[in-house]
Amino acid sequence: KKVPKAVQEICDSLEKKPSVVMICITCVDALLGTDMERICRKSEEKTGLPVRPCYMYALTREGRKPPMVHVRQSLYSLLKPKKKKGNVVNLLGFFSPLMDDCELYGMLEKAGVKAINEISRCKDYEEYQTMAEANFNLVLDAEARFAAADMQKRLGIPYIELTRLYQLDKIKNQYTLFAAALGSKFDDDAYFEEALAAKEAFKKKYPHAVFAIGEGCNANAFELAFALIRYEFAVAEVFGNLSKEDFVYIEKMAKLSPETKIYSNLEPTMIYYEPGENPVDIVIGKDAVYYHPEAAQLEWSDDIQPFGYRGVKHFFEECERVLDEKNAKSEAKNLKNSTKNIKEEKILERGTN
Repeated sequence: KKVPKAVQEICDSLEKKPSVVMICITCVDALLGTDMERICRKSEEKTGLPVRPCYMYALTREGRKPPMVHVRQSLYSLLKPKKKKGNVVNLLGFFSPLMDDCELYGMLEKAGVKAINEISRCKDYEEYQTMAEANFNLVLDAEARFAAADMQKRLGIPYIELTRLYQLDKIKNQYTLFAAALGSKFDDDAYFEEALAAKEAFKKKYPHAVFAIGEGCNANAFELAFALIRYEFAVAEVFGNLSKEDFVYIEKMAKLSPETKIYSNLEPTMIYYEPGENPVDIVIGKDAVYYHPEAAQLEWSDDIQPFGYRGVKHFFEECERVLDEKNAKSEAKNLKNSTKNIKEEKILERGTN
């Protein structure tokens, strides 16, 4: 009973009225069985504003609709039906935009798309509402699938799903199928060659680099690990919470790299993990960084999202950068120690004389 009153008090205290209010609730309300839909309706009656529930139930993390799936669905539930425009597309999946130089923008424009909407690039609530005019949605992360299905049902906007991949041949194949679905053809050879060149440049400089991959990065840890194994790099470890989709990669990894070890971050015995068990040169992801503080570290978890060929290109460029920095620090340290040893030898020599 207090929540609608609190929402009203907060809204009345603001100089500028908000466009929408989201009430975020956690596991306590799930266990109590709180009817948040009803509370939101009561809050709307008091404030005259749209109020939506945002379910942040950690206990549903392993379920069919984990918290981030609910959040995305809530975000797009505010869109109201509008007349469709044939040259407008929405990119769904992330809370922040793709890299500005992602090839997807240019290829969509060449296919006749005039407006590409991303919720993170909308300047205000009115611009956000124009997303309802889209001819179709492009889902770039599986967590937005339910939101896209909801928009298809409520707003009549169909959707196509693309997966973030790091295997260049799979990216090319996916774009070919996507273009065919649009009745078009993408000229992506230049982007493919650019990403391939970045991968080859890294491989030439660090042919024997050993990786550890964590799930705390902008990638599916198992797909990225499999991609690196296919590129003939060594992957010592993968840290990740397994889903049924990941077993496809694990089966293939087992054939190409049976020595690769897989750890679950949720396993309590990980508290006894010793970094010296599997020496690595470079770690990807925040969780892997925790396990290997001595290695070159690339969190690869910026808000701005990598995707497609340009994602692969920037990934290998960043890998090269962190390894260069690590080696430079090691050389500087060795030089300092060497200089210190020489000075100590000279002091001892003077003392002896």
